[in-house]
Amino acid sequence: MRIGLLTALLLGEVLSIRSGSAEVMIVERVGDEIRHVNKLLSLDEFPCNPYPNMLFYYTERDELRCGEPEPN
Repeated sequence: MRIGLLTALLLGEVLSIRSGSAEVMIVERVGDEIRHVNKLLSLDEFPCNPYPNMLFYYTERDELRCGEPEPN
């Protein structure tokens, strides 16, 4: 995700699974600022079967990926 000239990296963790949705905590880093945001995501947004404590991230193309980001 690009915000201005800064690249934002979004990492997340599934906190719990509800009927049709997952409560998640997303750590967003923009430049030197880090934010923790809790939100609900539809289970349909995940390309895998999410479970509590599962990690996920968004690619630069805003695609949600399951697991930890691969090192460059």
